[in-house]
Parts: sequence; C-alpha cells; structure tokens
Amino acid sequence: MTMAKYLTASYFELLSILLIWILGFCSGHGKDNSTVQIPLLDIQHVPLVALFDTTNLNKVLTTYITSTVEKTTEDKISNMKNDLLKDINKDLSRTDEKPAFSASRTSSKSLGLNEVLTFDKVWLNIGNGYEPSTGVFTVPKDGIYFISNTVMSTKGKFLHCHLWRNNESNVGSFGTDYSSGTLNTVMALRKGDTIYIKHDVYNNESIYGGHWSMFSGYLIN
Repeated sequence: MTMAKYLTASYFELLSILLIWILGFCSGHGKDNSTVQIPLLDIQHVPLVALFDTTNLNKVLTTYITSTVEKTTEDKISNMKNDLLKDINKDLSRTDEKPAFSASRTSSKSLGLNEVLTFDKVWLNIGNGYEPSTGVFTVPKDGIYFISNTVMSTKGKFLHCHLWRNNESNVGSFGTDYSSGTLNTVMALRKGDTIYIKHDVYNNESIYGGHWSMFSGYLIN
C-alpha cells in the first residue's frame, strides 16, 4: 500500500474512532466512557483492537459544554434584565404624560358630617396625583382640568356632596334611595391645589359602594 493510501486509511479510521466515541458518549447513560475499544485493520489487513483513553477529551468537552451553557445563561439573564429596565423606565416616563386619574369606591359606608369621601380602587393614576387613602387629588402641574364625580346613595337614604378645591366648596351632587348624583366641571388649577369630594353637613347619610360611586379627572391643556 502506498503512503498516500495509508494516510487516507488512517484518516478515515480516526474519523471512525471519533464518531463511535461520540455515539458512545451520548448513549452511555452513566456508564464509564473513559476508554473506547475500536476494531482496526493494519496495513496487512490483520484484525486489531485499539484501546483509546478519552479522559482528557471528556474533560475538554465538559469544560466546553459548561462554559457554553454559562455564557448562554448569562446572555439570557442580561437580556431579561435589559428588557425589565426598559419596562420600568417606560412606566417612569409616564410621569411626563398629562396627569389623569380614575378611582371608584369598593364598599358602602355611613358618612359623618363634612367627611371627605375616599375612592379606594384606583384604575388610573398618571402623575400619581391621586391618593386613595385620603380621597384627595393633588394637582401635579398647572393647567385646565376636567373633573368628574358620581355618588350613589344607599336604600332609603339621602346623599349630599360637594366638590372642594383647597378649602373652597364648588359644585355639588345629590342622590337618594339608590339614585346617583353626578357632577362634571372644568377648572383652572395650579400645581399643589387639592381637589376632593366632601359630604355635606347632614346626618344619617350613606354612600353606596360596588364601584357605583367614582371620582376622576385629567389635564386638558
């Protein structure tokens, strides 16, 4: 056999060794794959068996696979972090939009004299001007605002309310026996003004919940 043919045969034998080892590595299911036996033919075509030690190759492949998985994981985490930061920055940037809020009342309540009404379920609060625990909208920037309020009375009860700006009473609303009173108004407001709905000086009146009573507003210009 010529040297060229010998080298070619050796080349294919080496490829066969690698292919058989990879197949054995993938299907070993926990068996010891540190060595592999490969049937060969020498240049005289006499059957031989070669024993190859694959320990170092195992280490190289393990290191490569581990580093690849770690790199892929780091890339995915980095991408997730960047996406999350984009979402957070997008939400924070909404403070630059026109202020707007909308809230409704969850439960019914008997009202005291001059009690400020609270609307605990917040549906929208761009600019964070509305505070559900107090029922007060603090104007975040100067402008012309549209303000709306609807209140529903409970069974057999009256309900008298007014819109207040700072310490000054404005337009009012009235309801009785499950009927609703609604007010809508346009106001020129200054940053820091407080807007809220206050119960009038009447005894034994109640507001109905279930999201039938609401308070909202937004900047027009």
